[in-house]
Amino acid sequence: MKQFIIIWLLLLSSMYAMPQSSYHVAGLVVDENNQPMPGCHVKSNGQLTVTDNKGRFIFNHVTKEAFDLEVSAMGYFNADTTLMAQSNHHIRIHMKPDQVQLAEVSVQGNRLKTSANQSRETVSSRELTQQMNGTLVRTLDRQVGFNTMDIGASASKPVIRGMGFNRVVVVSNGIKQEGQQWGADHGLEMDPFLTEQAEIIKGAASIEHGSDAIGGILQLTSNRIPENGLSGSLQMLGKTVNETAGGTLLLQGSNNRLFFKGRATWLDYGDYRIPTDTVLYLTRKIPIHNRQLKNSAGEEQDLYLQAGILGQHWRSSISASRVWQKSGFFPGAHGVPDIDRVQIDHSSRNIDFPYQNVEHWSVTSNTMIQTPHSAISFDLGYQQNHRQEWSEFHTHYSNQLPPETDPDLELDFDLKTWSGNARWNFRLTPQHAFTLGGQFQWQKNFSAGYSFLLPEFERTSTGTYLKHDYTISEKWQLNAGFRYDLVHLNTSGFYDPILYDYMLSTGSNEASAQNYARRATAVDRTLDDYSWIAGARFVASKRLSLALNMGESFRAPTPNELTTNGIHHGSFRHEVGDPTLGSERGFYLDAVMDYDWDDRKITLSPYYYHFSNYLFLNPTGEWSQLPHAGQIYRFTQSEAAMMGIELGYSDIIGIYWEYELNGEYIHNYQKNTANYPLPFSPPANAFAELTYIFQPHLEAQSIRISLHGKLTARQNRIARNEVPTPGYALLGAAIFIPVKLGNIPAELNLQAHNLFNTRYYNHISFYRKLEIPEPGRNVQLLINIPF
Repeated sequence: MKQFIIIWLLLLSSMYAMPQSSYHVAGLVVDENNQPMPGCHVKSNGQLTVTDNKGRFIFNHVTKEAFDLEVSAMGYFNADTTLMAQSNHHIRIHMKPDQVQLAEVSVQGNRLKTSANQSRETVSSRELTQQMNGTLVRTLDRQVGFNTMDIGASASKPVIRGMGFNRVVVVSNGIKQEGQQWGADHGLEMDPFLTEQAEIIKGAASIEHGSDAIGGILQLTSNRIPENGLSGSLQMLGKTVNETAGGTLLLQGSNNRLFFKGRATWLDYGDYRIPTDTVLYLTRKIPIHNRQLKNSAGEEQDLYLQAGILGQHWRSSISASRVWQKSGFFPGAHGVPDIDRVQIDHSSRNIDFPYQNVEHWSVTSNTMIQTPHSAISFDLGYQQNHRQEWSEFHTHYSNQLPPETDPDLELDFDLKTWSGNARWNFRLTPQHAFTLGGQFQWQKNFSAGYSFLLPEFERTSTGTYLKHDYTISEKWQLNAGFRYDLVHLNTSGFYDPILYDYMLSTGSNEASAQNYARRATAVDRTLDDYSWIAGARFVASKRLSLALNMGESFRAPTPNELTTNGIHHGSFRHEVGDPTLGSERGFYLDAVMDYDWDDRKITLSPYYYHFSNYLFLNPTGEWSQLPHAGQIYRFTQSEAAMMGIELGYSDIIGIYWEYELNGEYIHNYQKNTANYPLPFSPPANAFAELTYIFQPHLEAQSIRISLHGKLTARQNRIARNEVPTPGYALLGAAIFIPVKLGNIPAELNLQAHNLFNTRYYNHISFYRKLEIPEPGRNVQLLINIPF
């Protein structure tokens, strides 16, 4: 901490006033819908920069009288102008689309095709590097309307507008990623360094990606074509909160026709630190020795390979990845609280029982064929998500014997998924554009282990959709879409005779013993339904635009919502599904107001959802008769309403200062006699950041120094049998310093999070129910060496 403050003070003391004979040129690049365009190339008098995620750029220390400016972006005509460097300039550049190239743009960057009036945030690769905060998902937590469900210090999952799990789709290179949605202790199984661009689509997007996208989409891109020649980067990461040591190596290249990319990542971390000496689980206090959460250490090894070919009017690539993770669970709360299991073991990096192994294989093929007025794309994918939970064999009933093979394997989840997408974008006239698409997915799950949670199942889903975008004039745009889905699910039944005998021996009656022993009922169901959307966008002026979206969508219940029945120590509860649950159906309405004035941007987005039968995991308050189980959490459905408002504000002050302010409020409830709120709802929160940017001399790149804070309100609106969560305030800081190692440019990114080591709880965190606070102070150093 002291070293961080000293470095910061030294940097502040090195600032000096710039000569008055130099000026700056700052600008904002927008598209035909007056939306900011990130990633545009801006050239001027031999200098080159790229617009940030808000479409902004700046050239400092302009001394030449004639200042030539050229902006280029794929799918748009180049824009150029000449300025006289006699004063500071703040300009706005409107890019005009080249209709012939538009289809190619969506494939080059694999940008998600979405209606122009949908609320979305785009984060570039450079911003992901500068803002990196432990995990990829946690890095995005500063974005308005986006929250994280953290699983310790090294794993997390996305929450958009208060919805997560199977209501948020994570798309990687065009294919829906399987993994994070299957359980509370399942994080995003992806290389944290791999993503080249992240796009958050807020609001229902089920027309293109199926019913699971009712909350939103996290679109991740890692298949951009490298620049000609051979290049790469080496990144090294260290964190103090859990003594992380790791790095990643990227090697890529291309010529006019072929391209390739390879990345290898390694991470190793120890038990993470929390600002408390004890935690409370099932009314029992458990000591935290040295303020380190025992057995929370882990390691990760990732590999990514890609090869492709580029034709004059087509492109095709194939990508393969393997993500392997091993991480421990806190043993004091695995089953019955046991103080003996949390005694000091004199090692903060060993991984003991209980722990989890995750191995995620993925193979993806992306192909695009372009014609003068249309584009056809095909995405094919195969995934194997193999997850194992290991715990030294412990019997819950006296008559259970350990298995002969892998006696310490508690749960084994092996999911294989085949996916296929086809999409045809075509334009009949300059005003009428259409998208016709279809999707197919087949899944097969195998289960094993001495405990039972989820039966084996086979699931098939197909969907087809049509979208229409109508440009009435420069001020008015309309869009509409329709989708039909068909889902078939077949699950195996499971009867546990060992549990039946145990229940009888402990005095349970015949009916109760039979009920508990029937761990899963065979299910064979076919569900079909439709979704629709409609929207309008009005450009009131060059600065102000308004949009309105509405629609209706459905979500088929998942196998775990229908059939789960067992003690899941990884989630600290007995979960019970309901095979009679119907499809979730909801109506939504949201609006987006965008106001752009030079460098100032304001976004306001209220929204409303109404569900006729919202599916959720409800803490019942009923005590399970299974030993070491605790409270039963039962999947149920209820009429529900969900509403909220999001506000984003950003501005640049003068040459050196920029600031950002984001805030959101969510209100939801079950529409029954008690009107209880829905469980696991994020409280109101706000994020603010102030950044100082300066250039030490004419040849140097800019240094960024920032302070950021997050304010979260107390969450008193809780579901039945949930506990309130106190509010909190956090402060962090960061310094981004470009340096040179000989002739090689490098970047140092030093960050500090939770500067005051505040003890606080995340209401939707994995460990919240154990009264385990979030990680303490963390100082992180990321070194990036491109070559």
